[in-house]
Amino acid sequence: MVDRSTVNKTVFSWKVDDATTTAPHDNSEESFTLMACPELGCFPIHLDKSEWVDFIELTLADWLEQVQRAAETPSSHYLWNTGEAYAYRRTAYAKMAEILSHKRRDRLEHIVKDMHADVYGTEGSATRHLVQLRTPPPSDAAKLALEALRSAGEDIPLNLAPLPTVRDEL
Repeated sequence: MVDRSTVNKTVFSWKVDDATTTAPHDNSEESFTLMACPELGCFPIHLDKSEWVDFIELTLADWLEQVQRAAETPSSHYLWNTGEAYAYRRTAYAKMAEILSHKRRDRLEHIVKDMHADVYGTEGSATRHLVQLRTPPPSDAAKLALEALRSAGEDIPLNLAPLPTVRDEL
């Protein structure tokens, strides 16, 4: 339901200076706006800071639990060859681990980074240079929605498969 690229934008805009509290549920008035997937209409999904951190925690935990299994076989849907699932939102998941180590310091200060390192440590060397920043469209409707957004001027790459990392882009 959520356009993951909008999640990534909020994650990449977070700075360690934003970690002004160690409380598990920061009730500040900061809010985050994610967007629904294009094929669902790109409607806004508003989260307060606590909901956003909860969402980041759930997202990272879910992916860490499934990435090894996902990498065992190729996926025509996600445009992965065998082993390339690790590339999927690689930099976003690393940033989520950093965020949680600060925002959920009471529970996750060390463990989240250790778990991330342990899981990604199982990746073969042949794919460690790859990153896939954007989720490929899961349906024909999603493909048409992305084409419409491109035609309206949105910067959405045509090639959504894992590509070699360019350090300056991260």
